[in-house]
Amino acid sequence: MTTSFDTNSRPTSALRLIVLGAVTVALLAAIALGGNYLWQLRFGQTRASAADCQLAQQLFDQGENAPSEPAEAEQWEQDIRKIRYADFVDQGISTEVGRFIYWSRVKATGEGERPTPAEITLMRENAEGHCAHSGVELTIPELAF
Repeated sequence: MTTSFDTNSRPTSALRLIVLGAVTVALLAAIALGGNYLWQLRFGQTRASAADCQLAQQLFDQGENAPSEPAEAEQWEQDIRKIRYADFVDQGISTEVGRFIYWSRVKATGEGERPTPAEITLMRENAEGHCAHSGVELTIPELAF
């Protein structure tokens, strides 16, 4: 008995299923990547400019020297807030600087709500994320309570 194979026949159903599966996986991967990209544009960290990140670094450095006297510390924080509101373009990095300055005042005066270690870590990660594409590498002083 002789078996002949027809080279012009249609692919087997198993081969068609494999090809269909591969195309489906590639399509779903493309949709997932596109969706993630759009999500990051809408809800992800903003991209602060080099100027904003340099200003943030200066303010983080000032945060190491918060006054310990409550009234003086309040004025110090208000002065930095004025700089933040007048000079920052990116509000994301401004917010993280504001958190750091407030917590520095709390540490220096002992008055106010202390952050958890997780909150400090999140602030640090967010600030670094805002400046990740600016060419400025932030060095944020430690805030240990």
